[in-house]
Amino acid sequence: MQKFILVTGGTGLIGQPIVDALVRQNQPVKVLTRNPQPSANPLLEYVRWNPSAMEIATDAVTNVSGILHLAGAPVAQRWTAAAKQAILNSRTQSTALLAQAIAALPEDERPAVCVGASAIGVYPSGQDWHDEESPVDEGFLADVVRAWESGVAELGALGLRTVFLRIGLVLSPRGGMLGKLLPVFQLGLGSAVGSGEQWQSWVHEIDVQRAFAWALNEPKAAGAYNVVAPQPVTNQTLSKAIAKACHRPFWAPRVPPFALKIVYGEMASVVLSSQRVVAERITNDGFAFQFTDLDEALADLV
Repeated sequence: MQKFILVTGGTGLIGQPIVDALVRQNQPVKVLTRNPQPSANPLLEYVRWNPSAMEIATDAVTNVSGILHLAGAPVAQRWTAAAKQAILNSRTQSTALLAQAIAALPEDERPAVCVGASAIGVYPSGQDWHDEESPVDEGFLADVVRAWESGVAELGALGLRTVFLRIGLVLSPRGGMLGKLLPVFQLGLGSAVGSGEQWQSWVHEIDVQRAFAWALNEPKAAGAYNVVAPQPVTNQTLSKAIAKACHRPFWAPRVPPFALKIVYGEMASVVLSSQRVVAERITNDGFAFQFTDLDEALADLV
């Protein structure tokens, strides 16, 4: 009998299309969720868990060959003390709960691999290029990424091959930054933010989905991989390209940093940070990006 792929965060921006793609390939999937509902598709099963209470269904990780771990509270929210704690806990508690469930299985029945979502927010802001060997940043987001990745890496002690994908700015019309900006740009009111000179390492949503599939199935894939298109751009260039894809003018003045800080508080630092990231490791190990040109990516998405 074919084993399941277990997906956490399987109803989110990245997770939902991954689940859909696996099912289309006749791959049985278990999705961990706080509110499981019956599924009409025999290949898709929703399984209950509650990481904050460290509760998980007894059969959640049984008959599972691999795990795609994408669960985590959204970073794009105002960083109150409670929100910060929720962002961190949602990642560390969920990983600890998976480890607990896997450890309870006999060694020969454990999943072979866990691929975890991570973020390029681990790198310092600036003009320099960063690869997986670059020093990590200080601050809240970098601390979250370090804790997130170390939790996944610890699953290696249970016999799993572990991978974490450091994902850049995901371009998707269904959500994330692009999803929020499209209505503004379609009105012809889009603009750059801050200086507009900050680097943004973007990636098409389809390439993110393909990277997870690659990491799941590539036996030599292990450790950290940056998942960003080969050509990062400045915020000014990205904003102008979105306006072009929407067939709208690009004339509005840049949004000043103080305005972003009023709206987003400390989280504005994510929008204003500059990260110029290279993805040579994943390409050297055999992954090929489908979308490498920004204009072509946006034409496909918008």
